[in-house]
Amino acid sequence: MTGKHCRKSKDSRSSWIRPPADFWSSGFQPQDTTATVVVGTYDGGLLGFGLEDGAQRFGYAPHVGCVKALHCTQDGKLATGATDNAVRLFDLAKGVEMGELQEHEDSVAAVQFWGPSLITGSSDGQVCIWRCSDYELLLKFRGHKASVTCLAVHPSGRMMASAGRDQRIQLWDLTRGTSAAHLSVLEAVEALEWSPDGQSIAALSPRDLVAVEVASNSVASFKDPASAGFMRVSFTAVAWLSSKVLALGDGRGQVQIFEKEGEALTEVCKVPRDGNVTGRIKALIKVNARLMVGLSTGLVEVWSLGDLKAGSFTLLRVVDTKSRLTCMTVWAPGQGSQVLEDKHPKGKRTSGGEKPVKKEQVKQSGKPGKKKPQRS
Repeated sequence: MTGKHCRKSKDSRSSWIRPPADFWSSGFQPQDTTATVVVGTYDGGLLGFGLEDGAQRFGYAPHVGCVKALHCTQDGKLATGATDNAVRLFDLAKGVEMGELQEHEDSVAAVQFWGPSLITGSSDGQVCIWRCSDYELLLKFRGHKASVTCLAVHPSGRMMASAGRDQRIQLWDLTRGTSAAHLSVLEAVEALEWSPDGQSIAALSPRDLVAVEVASNSVASFKDPASAGFMRVSFTAVAWLSSKVLALGDGRGQVQIFEKEGEALTEVCKVPRDGNVTGRIKALIKVNARLMVGLSTGLVEVWSLGDLKAGSFTLLRVVDTKSRLTCMTVWAPGQGSQVLEDKHPKGKRTSGGEKPVKKEQVKQSGKPGKKKPQRS
């Protein structure tokens, strides 16, 4: 890595996921092609486990602050942003740490790969575009007058939306590097996500979920009528399940499913929950016919999606990371958004509410903080 803004790892040959011998129990090797779930934690750690078996694959603490954002490409390039102002880079396919990007002057709140580039956004209000071949800084500009909270690249790669604490959603033309449009909102947006067909974008604030159809400029919104005054419950995560269906997570640990019809968001069903489930929903990710739910308590639930209108959900497993989960991503090599069907059909829980059979525990190797990877 040769970029002037990038610092190489002290030992670029070291395997960043190669832990002490007593940890290497699953026999996993970096070149395996099964899907891996990666979670970021409050104390700067990264934890990885198998989507199909829940087995731990690595535990590492590359940051000295809370991990705020993760993004992974299909070929295994992983970028992480944290409150230590750094962006760390990894190659999951090779099992190596690639280096660190040092340009932002405040917490890195958003990272996303886009074709041959990596885009990062920070609480300093700046947005950076990096060339992935050598991680040279191609462009740096002030995206917002206050902290950047999130960004989302359009599926076509031609546009990008960003949101900030200045209560604005900004639309950028990536082909020209210019601002295309902006929208003022009443409350800072915490999450942005384009629909799979690229026709709509979902914007999530603590009180509102808004889905905007770009071509017609029609707006569909939902606000929890029970969230008022001291009884307010914040919305915390959103994910498109299809081009018309959204999953919404909140601070009570509930996941609601909505269908977008014109200018209306209609609740279809809820994901069944145990009464003892606590914690905020921190991440929702759909991979093929599965929905992964990450909670602040460290639990990650893997659900199989059936007929959403009938409320058909099957809990495949629960993985306990034993950490304060802050964000999550998935690497499914060679499959894009496709993953294999579950190979362990026994012990499933349906919407009837039986107890889940599988509950895996994942532990972090080492204490938080920057550390030199062990030699392979």
